[in-house]
Amino acid sequence: MGNTAKRYFKKGDLILYGFLLAVFCTLGTAAFRMKTEPAASAEIYVSGKLQYVLPLVQEEKNLFVDTVLGGVNVLFLEKMVRVTSSNSPRKLCVKQGWIKNPGETIIGIPDELIIKITGERKEATEIDYVVK
Repeated sequence: MGNTAKRYFKKGDLILYGFLLAVFCTLGTAAFRMKTEPAASAEIYVSGKLQYVLPLVQEEKNLFVDTVLGGVNVLFLEKMVRVTSSNSPRKLCVKQGWIKNPGETIIGIPDELIIKITGERKEATEIDYVVK
């Protein structure tokens, strides 16, 4: 009982923790500075085939898309998209809500519907990665 050992950080521990902290801070700031591609349009696929490519607009626009189960209503508003009604039993595509960023999707499996937000195309001169 008489010996209570106190643990202190060793010099090597402090250097390792400082290095890891610096790496994570650098990665975090780089992630925040990355440019995100602005959303440009919505692609609507029915039964795996591209049916519509519509630009995202500020003003309200309603669209009826004919699907396997009878159709869905799609609402465009303030550069966002959502499905407002569907004939599917669980209406999961309606419950997914608004999408607005490139890469986001709304999927209605019974309707065989996919709505995908795409970004603006980059110029051909820009290269992101080269893989060999």
